Amino acid sequence: MITLMLSLLAMVVAVALTGERAWNRVSEAKTRRRQAVIRRREQGDRIRRLGRATYGMKQQRRHIMLTLETLEDESKRLEQEIKRISRPENRIFVLEERRNPTDAAWIATVEAGGTLADNAAPVSVPWPRRRFLLWAADETGARGRVERRFPHGSGFRITHLGLRPATAAAAPVGAALETRAAKAARIAAS
Repeated sequence: MITLMLSLLAMVVAVALTGERAWNRVSEAKTRRRQAVIRRREQGDRIRRLGRATYGMKQQRRHIMLTLETLEDESKRLEQEIKRISRPENRIFVLEERRNPTDAAWIATVEAGGTLADNAAPVSVPWPRRRFLLWAADETGARGRVERRFPHGSGFRITHLGLRPATAAAAPVGAALETRAAKAARIAAS
């Protein structure tokens, strides 16, 4: 009977040790599972944060691209305007800056190559035609100021003399520009 008790005791001890090992493995598995769930939740949060940041960067990139294209279009428009304005026929030289409060602005077009007087030496100027801005009270005064500087007998002639037109804003040159909303839709589609 003692052998039976001893063998029974040995079996109980073996079962207890096996049960304790199994219990330890189960608790370790629960701990690993809890840690895996926490890591998964943290990774999900990190992915969501990165997704929001990516979406924000994409919106920012669209805005930057739209601004860049708008600035490029404006730059092209301004370059065309500069080319239009800087043409030689658009240049106006100031004949003299003296003026009275009652004077008006006049534009005079002077051409080289007019008739020469018998005793005058031929004039050599590097320009065939130029426009000048001057100030005078009336047309007679304006004509007199131009003729004093560029005498008719020295090979110059006044082809046009008139009041300076009011400066108006020029319309954009070239084709119609794409609207900002159209650009935003085009950039969003790409």
